[in-house]
Amino acid sequence: MIRRLFYILSQRLYVAMKRKHINQGKVYMFHNVSDDIDDTYTISKDNFKKFLSYLIDNYKIVDVETLMKEKDEKNIVLTFDDVYASVYENAYELLKQYDVPYYVFICNEYLNKDNYLNEKQLNEMLQNSRCILGSHNYFHELSRFMKLDDFIKYINNSKQELEERFNRGIDDFAFPYGSKYAVSNDNIYEAKKLFKNIFMTYALPYNEEYNNEIPRININNDNFQKEIR
Repeated sequence: MIRRLFYILSQRLYVAMKRKHINQGKVYMFHNVSDDIDDTYTISKDNFKKFLSYLIDNYKIVDVETLMKEKDEKNIVLTFDDVYASVYENAYELLKQYDVPYYVFICNEYLNKDNYLNEKQLNEMLQNSRCILGSHNYFHELSRFMKLDDFIKYINNSKQELEERFNRGIDDFAFPYGSKYAVSNDNIYEAKKLFKNIFMTYALPYNEEYNNEIPRININNDNFQKEIR
């Protein structure tokens, strides 16, 4: 408990210090897009549509390479973690309609499970929209508390299996939970050997000083309005 409290306070201090940095764009993180659940990781269908329409009208939705190259506060990156079937059912058509890039970070253990994407749905998204596939590790666990050898094995297996199943390279990795409590410096070091871009869950705008440890802002029914100015 004391250890967890230490890392929570460390993350809050980190975020407070980094807020002084220049805003060079933002990365938003979604999970569930559903009217059936209302929790920290869910946004309703209507609120997702409102938020996406607002972003289309006022910002530019780009991939992470453009975000890092242009360093423009008007650039936005969209990411989806886990990924729930509700993303296919309630967000995919809008994303395809607006023709914007977006990332889906797949946790291998969830693929084809109830309430999560199946391979047919994911293949459709990859073929018919600007969907970019990334890894969310093989198992959805706190990386810090895995044996380091196991962590290395799991991220390698996740990348290799996704590349083989979907016939594309995987350059992007999002840590499950993605906080300072969940992720160690050794985890980050090893992930950077395998992936070009590492996505975290520090609630901050992007800044080039983060050295490819890309912060993300979680979006749900409670906070999406805060991002609408």
